[in-house]
Amino acid sequence: MRFFCLLASLFFAQSIFAQNASWAGDIAGIFYQNCTVCHRTGGIGPFPLITYGEAASQAADIDHAVNDRHMPPWSPDTTYQRYSHERLLTANEIEKINDWLLNDMPTGDLTQAPPPPVYNDEGFISLTPDLELSMPLHTSQATAQSDDYSCFAIPTGLLQNKKIRAFEVIPGNHAIVHHCLIYVDPTGTYNTNTSGYCTGPNDGLLGGYTPGSTPTVFPSNGSTVNMGYTLLAGSKIVFAMHYPNYSAGEQDQTKIRFWFYPDATPIREVTTDPILQNWSFNLPPNQITEVTANWNLIPVDMSILSVFPHMHLLGKNIEAYGLTPQGDTLKFVKIPHWDFHWQQFYFFQNIIRVPAASSMHSRGEFDNTEDNPHNPNFPPIAVGPGLNTSDEMFLVYFHYLPYVNGDELLDLESMTELATVISEQPGVGVSDILVFPNPASQMVTFEFDLKENATVSIFLYDLQGRLVERLIDRLHVTSGKSQNTLPVGHLSKGAYFWSANVNGTFSSGKLLIE
Repeated sequence: MRFFCLLASLFFAQSIFAQNASWAGDIAGIFYQNCTVCHRTGGIGPFPLITYGEAASQAADIDHAVNDRHMPPWSPDTTYQRYSHERLLTANEIEKINDWLLNDMPTGDLTQAPPPPVYNDEGFISLTPDLELSMPLHTSQATAQSDDYSCFAIPTGLLQNKKIRAFEVIPGNHAIVHHCLIYVDPTGTYNTNTSGYCTGPNDGLLGGYTPGSTPTVFPSNGSTVNMGYTLLAGSKIVFAMHYPNYSAGEQDQTKIRFWFYPDATPIREVTTDPILQNWSFNLPPNQITEVTANWNLIPVDMSILSVFPHMHLLGKNIEAYGLTPQGDTLKFVKIPHWDFHWQQFYFFQNIIRVPAASSMHSRGEFDNTEDNPHNPNFPPIAVGPGLNTSDEMFLVYFHYLPYVNGDELLDLESMTELATVISEQPGVGVSDILVFPNPASQMVTFEFDLKENATVSIFLYDLQGRLVERLIDRLHVTSGKSQNTLPVGHLSKGAYFWSANVNGTFSSGKLLIE
């Protein structure tokens, strides 16, 4: 009996050990899908997390950020509403990270590690743009105590109206661009403001960039449904830039690229407005104050594509929702812990229909006490609405348009894709791996020329660094020349990165599927 118990104890201990998370087996894949879009060389994150050594050296920061739910940065409550491109760690992923940290961060077998994602800092849409505008070269004037908020008004030079199909903001210096908001000034009168306290015009917000965000592509099926935004001749584009406090002296020249519909294409006009706003509140010192905004009796059925709540440093929480004439609640967004440094447009997974005669509402709280570590005033003082960062705002923007029957059934994922192209010539080999045909249509072949037997993994990533498919996963390949031909015809047309791990040696290249 004692012998049986001893064996059972040893088996249990071995099982626990075998379940310990390792970098190669567990953690690398989690970080690649959730963290490295920012935490990489040249990214906005303060340190990279691509390699085991990089991650292990930041164990304390990882522990704090993951368990405080501070990272990945995703503010909306996903039990309230779901969105496209959410950045979330599951409970199981958090458990694995904690297990890895508690057990001295085992490396695991690096030959079994997933190939890392490849990032394209020159933009995700590689079609030639119809219009590209750049702000002037700017040197960040942030200090150790304050960030730099500067606005640059750039004339479009357009002599006639154009219909925007898509646009993409491309930071000139990924390491220091915390966010960029893009406004359209149709009057052409807005002036550049580099005071360090400019957060942009009062209206005309089109969209923007935050680390990890994707280009804005308005839904289109190429025939019956074409949504977009008319850019008026003589307009200016305003870049409202945010550079964090550690960026002092660094330079940036961010640009924006536009793709237009053909002039004759009829479009359904998308409007971007702060439908819910309040400019008459007062925030007394040393108290938490609730602020609300409402729009009653909406005149027509509306289709809502996205939501973007906006507050400044005293923001504590915010919620936006609708009420139909039948009393049903339409949930737009709920942010229980406001973070001024992480805000963006949140695009829904499906269009939300708001029936005529509905109402729309938002409510939020502002913390103007000494307990708010972001309070710019110590001791606290009375604060009201205004344009400066030290003032406050209470706005909820939406991308929306008049409802058409069936909008809520549209497949927005497929309707927001643009074809991409790459410049590499077919048949270019990287690290003894030859990929052909390239471009590919139905099948692609990976040819290896190995000096010794190896474990091989090849993963396919999209241009945002998101895992698309495990083409080859820990396959034993014998030495010499060999080929693996794989189907790719089921994948969407466009440009991808392939990333390979051959016995712990990594390599990558581009693959076009057409």
